[in-house]
Amino acid sequence: MRIDGARRHVIAATIAAASPLLAAPHAHAQTLQFAERAAPAGLAAEYDPNVPLGLEFQNAGGAVGDFNADGMPDLFVLGGARGVDRLFINLGDGSFADQAAAWGIDRTHAGSGACAGDFDNDGDLDLCVTSLGVLGDMTGDNNILYRNNGDNTFTDIAQTAGVKNTRPDSFQFGEAYSPAFGDYDLDGDLDLFIAGYYGGSTLFQNNADSTFTDVTAAAIDADLSGVRGFSVAFVDINNDRSPEILLAADFFTSKLLLNNADGTFSDITAASGTGIDSNGMGHTWGDYNHDGMTDWYVTSRLNDTGMAGSGNMLYINQGAGTFAETSVAAAVNDGEWGWGADSRDFDHDGHTDILATNGWDGPYFTTDPTHLFLNNNDGTFTDAAPACGLAHTGQGRGVATLDADDDGDMDIVIFNNDQPVSYFENQAQGPDANWIKLTLDTSNRPELAPNGFGARVDLTTPAGPQTYLITGGSNFLATSELVIHAGLGAAITADQITITWPDASTTALYNVPANASYVITARGPCVADLDVSGSLDFTDVLLFLTGFATAHPQLDLAIPYGVYDFSDVIAFLTSFGAGCP
Repeated sequence: MRIDGARRHVIAATIAAASPLLAAPHAHAQTLQFAERAAPAGLAAEYDPNVPLGLEFQNAGGAVGDFNADGMPDLFVLGGARGVDRLFINLGDGSFADQAAAWGIDRTHAGSGACAGDFDNDGDLDLCVTSLGVLGDMTGDNNILYRNNGDNTFTDIAQTAGVKNTRPDSFQFGEAYSPAFGDYDLDGDLDLFIAGYYGGSTLFQNNADSTFTDVTAAAIDADLSGVRGFSVAFVDINNDRSPEILLAADFFTSKLLLNNADGTFSDITAASGTGIDSNGMGHTWGDYNHDGMTDWYVTSRLNDTGMAGSGNMLYINQGAGTFAETSVAAAVNDGEWGWGADSRDFDHDGHTDILATNGWDGPYFTTDPTHLFLNNNDGTFTDAAPACGLAHTGQGRGVATLDADDDGDMDIVIFNNDQPVSYFENQAQGPDANWIKLTLDTSNRPELAPNGFGARVDLTTPAGPQTYLITGGSNFLATSELVIHAGLGAAITADQITITWPDASTTALYNVPANASYVITARGPCVADLDVSGSLDFTDVLLFLTGFATAHPQLDLAIPYGVYDFSDVIAFLTSFGAGCP
């Protein structure tokens, strides 16, 4: 744990997390509009597959992460067996620069997917990359685990970490697809699941020493040998804080694996009413109906041209481990040849929308459009992609969302197979769509997973209740920015925000001003220990003064109602004087 670095990060984040008193006001989406800006943003990349060989025609992905810890999201993009991987570092002005060579990751291989997470708990985001191998050696997997060295370089430790291959006894050629980090055993470090297309889906438990152990057979009470895994995520579907495994898979083999909270999982797919997607490829999740429970959306091939398929499936959580499939009634079933998907409130009206990309370089589906299903808040959605300028009919595979230009709305990256990457900047405008962004900091709470993995965030707003999870899971070969983004409609504050951490402790914030980004720190019982170091010193005083001056929502210490006055100063001084136990 880099305590000194973590303290500096907390100080910088607190200063940056100013309220609208210090930040320029933003006006957003009465009118939702996107513009394709890959070239001017400097995102020149293409997934170049060796198409006739193996599974690469299905591939194209990447991962979003703040890899250099400057507060701006960067973008890793896979290049394919005849291309090169790229690492686009955010320059802070809406543009990016490829620094893959300088960071030591400009590799050429048949990459599948990627996910970001701090698996070694040292304060830097690491990167897991799945791969089918390289030209001339496509047998077995050649996965990559890039450890972030904290000095703008990565080191591949996949071999020593034990994750270079999934289950080599179960296949004769590369099959690794989406990877996902998550803390399934709630021990404070990130475990890893890799979806395998030929039965090699594997659960790796983190040993807390930069190694992992394959615990698939011991931990999962299900036969995964026939699972054609594409996408995976650790997601809590029953609000017990222990995340389930959601596994989207081809040919009716999708799985919902219930976390028994004892280190094991049970297959409840059939009993839950899920797994009826014919060709589960991508997936996403969110509370689409504001009932406080997480729903699951799985992309799948639709009936067309004599090729039977279920279409995309929308599983609405009914509680007690059951779901109701409502995709047709909700108008989100027609997804052509579905691949990647993600859930964000793109128009800031307070309701979670669904993004789903498509594409198939074959005789039937060559111009499938990407869909943007806007949530009508009545159980139905409306595809607004054509109207809002999200004109994409390429070979979409993975997708990722991020606030690339730090203007408060979520932009879209689509990773295309055998085509350049697409980047759609969200240019939404209008006075009646406010927003809040939260980044969660658990850097000095080793019992909690890094970056808030597994945390639940509930908002009470005039636009209605909202629920979000930090998961970091793969939607299809790609992962999005690790940030909570909430639309508030016309409201200028969120009445209350409650973060429930994986250990059941909570942080409550009141009357939080809109149109600002905040870093929320998981604190301990000592009120004045603002950097969670276990002792009180000048750093805590500086953090208090800075946060109080900028009305940071965590510095409303006395009576938490969104007013910053002398009573908060007294509360801090009293706690500081008493010391930490």
